[in-house]
Amino acid sequence: MYKKQNRRWSIFECCSYFNYWFSWCIILLLFASCSNPLATPTARVSSAPASKPASALARLDIPGIMAGAMRQTPLAKMQQILQNMSLDQKLGQLIVVEYLGNDYQASGLQSMVAQYYVGGFMYQESNHNFDSPYDVASQVKVFSEQVMKDASIPLLIATDQEGGLVNRLYKFHGYLPSAQEMAASGKPQVAQYQGAQAAKWMKDLGINTDLAPVVDVQTVDPPVLTSRMFGSDPQTVATYAGAYLDGLQKNGIAGTLKHFPGLGAITSDPHTGLPTVDRSKEDLEKTDLAPYKILIQQDSPAMIMSTDVLMPAIDPVLPAELSPKAIDGVLRSELGYNGVVITDGLYMGGISERWNLSQAATLSIIAGNDLIEGPFTPDQIATVVTALKQALQQGELSIDRIDLSVSRILWMKMQYGIIT
Repeated sequence: MYKKQNRRWSIFECCSYFNYWFSWCIILLLFASCSNPLATPTARVSSAPASKPASALARLDIPGIMAGAMRQTPLAKMQQILQNMSLDQKLGQLIVVEYLGNDYQASGLQSMVAQYYVGGFMYQESNHNFDSPYDVASQVKVFSEQVMKDASIPLLIATDQEGGLVNRLYKFHGYLPSAQEMAASGKPQVAQYQGAQAAKWMKDLGINTDLAPVVDVQTVDPPVLTSRMFGSDPQTVATYAGAYLDGLQKNGIAGTLKHFPGLGAITSDPHTGLPTVDRSKEDLEKTDLAPYKILIQQDSPAMIMSTDVLMPAIDPVLPAELSPKAIDGVLRSELGYNGVVITDGLYMGGISERWNLSQAATLSIIAGNDLIEGPFTPDQIATVVTALKQALQQGELSIDRIDLSVSRILWMKMQYGIIT
């Protein structure tokens, strides 16, 4: 068994009044038509009964919903998948796992996928996932396909591909420019090209999700994240990160803005403790939150990653990724993001020194995250699922809240062709 290693070097992501209400009317009309029995899901799910998902779906503000029958079938498919899922399948969808080594069975990955129904897994070179014979792209692709066959619902298969210091494709494609270097080119099309090229290479590996780009805004010198940031000006960060995101998503890879609400001002590494950014809410809005506001409106990021940083102006008690004030409050209510939110690695020091994995996982779902990232053994999955069930029994979570997250995840998987 390999020793667990840090998987990232610091690990860390209107319309007019008429259009707003028009979109809601269309959603309600489409929802009313979702009982079409001909719209059957392609994902293999059990027929175990589940609670009615109507209220969760009604709350799901699906981006890009338009009038027309062509949108009815995907929405109906999503509803029927959700209706046919058991509670264990739903809770499994909320979890993205890592695995140690490169043996599918011995690592426990097969069990996590087939028995615990996890929503996805990550490739990490630091976990020895790309040791021989998986140091060849074609072999990784075969591995991805093998894992996908065991999934009840098609998986998010992810990695962190930023370029520079966080370059998970190094073994296959060598050095790639960092965010800092892309921005130094003065040409956003350079970042877009790198995103598009990374998308092609990830597809060659069977990967469909990238936990990038970084949208942290550098405000201290020297920065803890060094060359991983696009710059110190929020508009510049939004321009280049948006271009990289565009390169990914227009080529079929789900992208992720990180690390919400921002790590550009931290002075300590979250791997070893919980950093604090003690700035006013006004300063946060002008700097750290500004790229999110821009990119949520113009680029529809598939996911946003929350992270473990304490920002007293938002929440003086809880780290952002465990804070309802940060996730449901700032990210969802104030910035208007209703896509998938994934946590940073819940094993990092800033979290694990105070909460165990199951506690952190439960708090993060309560806070408004949809996906938790960090478990890497079947036993850890079992403890997380047990904790989530206890939260349901005790009224800390509701099945409607779980259905809402699962709906977001399913819809994203459909958008990016993971569920077809």
